[in-house]
Amino acid sequence: MSVFSYFRAPFPSAQGFSAYRMPGMAVHIPLLVAGVLAGFLLCWPHSILRPLLMVWVLASLYLGRDLAIFCHYAPPLTLVALAAVVTVLVKAPSLAKFGASHVAIPAVLSIAVAAVFIAHIYRSCKR
Repeated sequence: MSVFSYFRAPFPSAQGFSAYRMPGMAVHIPLLVAGVLAGFLLCWPHSILRPLLMVWVLASLYLGRDLAIFCHYAPPLTLVALAAVVTVLVKAPSLAKFGASHVAIPAVLSIAVAAVFIAHIYRSCKR
């Protein structure tokens, strides 16, 4: 399995028997929105961190997909994922204020998100 095959389907098919069928998009899209919003609020106020927003977009897209598939096998995880989304949306003003007042911490968080994403890709390709 190549690294690039991991990126082949950011939104897997929900046809037939698919682990993405339920809850699928009901978890994936909100996680994508919350991840991109968090990255935007933390990175956008500083021009030097703006390229790191791409890390948040990719991680939200692909880790959200994998988490949506995990939610199929562990339904309570769906509630945890949606609670995390609601938390990001409710705390958006606090995130914006924090992102505007700090430079180093959002940079470290972005690098940590990138490291988790890369480790997940590596682990997925080793199977």
